[in-house]
Order: sequence, then C-alpha cells, then structure tokens
Amino acid sequence: MQKKKIYSILNFVTAFAVTLFFSCQSESVPTNTISTLEDAPIAEGLDINMKYTDSGRLTAVLTTPKVLDYTNKNFGYQEFPEGVVLNIIDKEGKVSVVTSDYAISYMETGLIDMRGNVDIKTADSTHLIAKQLYWDQNINWVFTDQAYTSRFPDGAVNEADGFDANQDFTILNSRINDGIMVIEE
Repeated sequence: MQKKKIYSILNFVTAFAVTLFFSCQSESVPTNTISTLEDAPIAEGLDINMKYTDSGRLTAVLTTPKVLDYTNKNFGYQEFPEGVVLNIIDKEGKVSVVTSDYAISYMETGLIDMRGNVDIKTADSTHLIAKQLYWDQNINWVFTDQAYTSRFPDGAVNEADGFDANQDFTILNSRINDGIMVIEE
C-alpha cells in the first residue's frame, strides 16, 4: 500500500512537470533588434595608425582617433567619424599633410572621401582649404568638385570650384579660377 502511494505521487508530479514543460512558450527576438545588429560595425578601433604602401614603398600614413569597420557590407567601407590626418609621402620622401573632420574609405574602389574643414599642406608649402576632398589610392590622385582656396609659397592666392591633382601635388588642374598672382618685374 505504501508503494502504491509513492507511485501515485510520483506519477502526479511527473504529469504536472510535463504539463508545465509543454505549456511554456518561447519568446522570439524582435526583428528590429536583429537589424540593429546587422547595421553595427564588425569592429571598432581607437587611436589607429594605418600605413599604405606601393611596391614596398611607404606612400601614406593615416592616423585617426576612431575607426568603424563595415567591411562586412556588400560595398564594404571604413568610417572615421572623428576625422583623419593623412600624410602623403612622395618618391623623394617629402610629406604633404591632409586633415579633415570626417572620412570614409571604400575598400572595393580604393577611394577615401574626406569632409569638413579639409586642410592640405603640401611638401612645397602650398596650402589648400576645401570642404571635401577625394583621394583615389589606386591611381594616386586627389580631387574635389567643391570650392577651395589655395595659397602658394610665392604669395599667390587662388579660389576655384574644384581641382584634381596627383597625390604629390606636382600636377594641379584647377577649374573656374579667381585669384591674385604675384609677378616680379
């Protein structure tokens, strides 16, 4: 009789536990949480120093306080929300410095888009100020369609609506110019 009571209680507890187990429902993750994770960068770096080379020769050094890596996207890119300092080194070792408040680098095209207070100081002391500048790493070319101002070492000033130049700034093609030239007699 004692064994019958134990089996009855055990059967009751088992039936109760099975009922509780099957009555529980799982909660699904909201879809907006998943999309937020997909939009997040796969990596974040702080105080970064990137070096660019061409055939073993150092051609540029890019430093930034913060980089967000979105190379997991279909058209992968790296974002520099706190700006960059780009040192472009020519074949003779002369350095031109480009700074901006924001930049984005597209992996597939090799294009870096710099925006906000773009300031360029070339190796020969030419100083250019622009709102936006593109650097094409594949062909070593910089360009903009935005207005810019340049001050040359001889005191000449040029204002224009865009330019393109090699990354050494030894070739500079400017469009729609207005400026002051210094001419010695």
